[in-house]
Amino acid sequence: MTMCHPFRPLLALLFALPLCAWGEERSLDEMLQGLQSMRGDFKQVLIDQGREVLERASGEMWIKRPGRFRLEYTAPYEQLYVADGEKVWMYDKDLEQVTVRPLDDALGTTPALLLTGSEPLSQRFVVTDEGRTEGLHWFELRPKQGDGAFDHLVLGLTDAETIEVMEMVDSFGQTTRLSFSQVERNVELPDAAFHFTPPAGVDVVGGGE
Repeated sequence: MTMCHPFRPLLALLFALPLCAWGEERSLDEMLQGLQSMRGDFKQVLIDQGREVLERASGEMWIKRPGRFRLEYTAPYEQLYVADGEKVWMYDKDLEQVTVRPLDDALGTTPALLLTGSEPLSQRFVVTDEGRTEGLHWFELRPKQGDGAFDHLVLGLTDAETIEVMEMVDSFGQTTRLSFSQVERNVELPDAAFHFTPPAGVDVVGGGE
C-alpha cells in the first residue's frame, strides 16, 4: 500500500473558495478576481486506483493573497504548512523537522495557484466546464506543463457560490478529495498567521533561517 504525504496534493491546498455569482459564460478567472482572503475547515481523503481509502485527515486553512497561506492539519497527526510570500515552511511536529522551499518552487503548477496566485488560471491550466451533476457544477483543470504535482484537478461548485469539493488525481491514479465547510471569504486575517519561526531544537532542511 502506498502512503502519501498530505503536503503533496495539498497545496495545496488546497481548499475551499467562495466565489462570486457565476453564469454559463463566467470563467474561473472571473470568479477569482475578487478573492483577497479566506478561512475555513477541510476534510481530506486519499483514495487509490481501486477506490480504497488510504488516508483521512482534517484541519483548518487560511489564505491571503498574494502568495500567503496557512494549512494546519489537526488529525490524525499535527503538521503545519506556512507560505509567507517568499518561502513555504513545512513543519512535522512528530518528526521534529522543518523543510523550507522557495515559494515558486513549492507551488509550480499545483492547486495552490487557485488560491494564492495573481495570474489568470488560463495561463497555466486548460479549464473545461464539465456541466452539472450531483447538485454541483464541475470544472476540470489540466496543467499546460506536465511537471506539476497532479495530472488534473476537478472542482465542484455549489449554487451558493462556494467550492464544495476539490479532487486532485496524480500520475499514479490516486485521488485526493477535499471537502470544505465553515468557509469565510475576504475576512481580516492577521499577518502573523503567515509568519513561521522554527521551534528550538528542530532540524531545518533547505535553509531559510
